[in-house]
Amino acid sequence: MTSRDPGLQPERTALAWQRTAMSALATALLLLHAGLSVHATPLTAAAVLAMGVVLVAVLASRPRAACPPRLLLCAAALCTILSGLLANAGLLADA
Repeated sequence: MTSRDPGLQPERTALAWQRTAMSALATALLLLHAGLSVHATPLTAAAVLAMGVVLVAVLASRPRAACPPRLLLCAAALCTILSGLLANAGLLADA
């Protein structure tokens, strides 16, 4: 029987936040490109909020984050929801 390594779970959590940051960065760049190419303010604002998700994810991936994890999770969720709403508003305005 192997003993449990207490350092593995925080490492997995940090890696998950890093993957979240990378995917949010890709989304933010795509939204920014779409917003700037069609001059859609809601899409550009959605890109800025998606960058907020990147910032929160980078802060959360630190081993000893200054903020409580629940606060970081709420901030990431709020930025994601607002970014999605703005992106939908920008896409519907073009239709």
